[in-house]
Amino acid sequence: MDIVCFDMEGTLTPEIWEQVALDSGISALNKTTRDIPSYSDLMDYRLEIMKKHNLKLADIVEATKKLDLLDGALDFLNQVRQEFQVVILSDTFHEIAYPLMEKLGYPLLLCHTLNVDSEGNILSYKLRDLQAKKQAILGFQSMGYRCLAAGDSFNDLQMFEVADQGFFINAPEAISSSMPEIPSFDEYSNLLSALKDFN
Repeated sequence: MDIVCFDMEGTLTPEIWEQVALDSGISALNKTTRDIPSYSDLMDYRLEIMKKHNLKLADIVEATKKLDLLDGALDFLNQVRQEFQVVILSDTFHEIAYPLMEKLGYPLLLCHTLNVDSEGNILSYKLRDLQAKKQAILGFQSMGYRCLAAGDSFNDLQMFEVADQGFFINAPEAISSSMPEIPSFDEYSNLLSALKDFN
């Protein structure tokens, strides 16, 4: 059975940090990998802002809990599960993503981890790999799986480089146009049809 590797934020869920920005009133936290393609640079930027404004892990988790899945995402994911294995490859962190995993029906999530002190301050983060999404797909392929990938942002391009087929979903035109050879969809139903056609 083939594996479909999904990005999470912007693909199946809203952006967590945009909700954090809304809750805190700190508009600078609206930036995502759509704005700063290097995830390390983006997280360094976020941690600097959090320290300045005394934001803690609990603040991020509370923002995550407020989020609903993107419209139609759960039905779509459940349909995909009928014909494929599903893995979420995300540049989020286990410590903040778990409320969304519950809403998605607990798919396998491969992401990063945070270093948090006893007072709930995020001190640092540990990236699995600078190209963790790419490395995960290569690992699955080394075990004989075909891998399809779907995402919406610059940090998903690494998946498309190695996946047997990649797809944009909900991607801004500026991003999808950077790889015109990758099919781009705005509706889950169209992506589902494309996945089934490949299968």
